[in-house]
Amino acid sequence: MKEGIPGRGAVNTGIVRTLRSGTKASCACFGASTAPIGRRHVVRNTVLLALAAFGLAAALAGTPAPTEAAGVLIAAFGALVGALLVIFTDELGTLFDDGAPRTSGRVRGSAP
Repeated sequence: MKEGIPGRGAVNTGIVRTLRSGTKASCACFGASTAPIGRRHVVRNTVLLALAAFGLAAALAGTPAPTEAAGVLIAAFGALVGALLVIFTDELGTLFDDGAPRTSGRVRGSAP
């Protein structure tokens, strides 16, 4: 999906609105998943937005890419680990979730 920074921002906004409305939905952004969307999806998308903005800023500034083999291998390994963390966000979240319902401490419809 080639949505870029504005598209990812719109998706993140949609997820936040869905969470606030209380609608139960699943996120299948990186494959078939039945895990309901939650804060971890907002965090994941915010990190992806920050990385995209950083990459865009570096490209516009003309920052040279690493040309030494060691630098390329380190960058490739970091990208692989990052990609795996993004792809398996739901599984990792389920692994560390204790199943207890999360509340904001605020009653819906009350003033902050």
